[in-house]
Amino acid sequence: MQKLCTKCNFIGKGKHGLFSGNIYFGIFEVLVAVGILVYGGNYLQSSAYAAVVAAIVAIAGSINIIDSFSDGRLCPSCSKDNLIPLDSLQAEKIIQEKNLTLPEDTET
Repeated sequence: MQKLCTKCNFIGKGKHGLFSGNIYFGIFEVLVAVGILVYGGNYLQSSAYAAVVAAIVAIAGSINIIDSFSDGRLCPSCSKDNLIPLDSLQAEKIIQEKNLTLPEDTET
């Protein structure tokens, strides 16, 4: 879905930050969680503690993997978190006030 940046008036799709929505980082986190689960009992104080830490890291990795399939929240032009959907009332008001032109391939 196309979005409008309220800061720089960019119209297009958002991008993800370095760690948010990065599928490779999410896979890495899940692999670290498996490593903690397998080897953590030896290095941490107990296997139960290792299981809790591994679960937390695995959940964070899973969220990153799922988030990588959604639209980004950052503007590719100014890197600010000011994107709003094009079909919102606020976007329509900004488009009319600033006389912006919509790209031909807008998906709503």
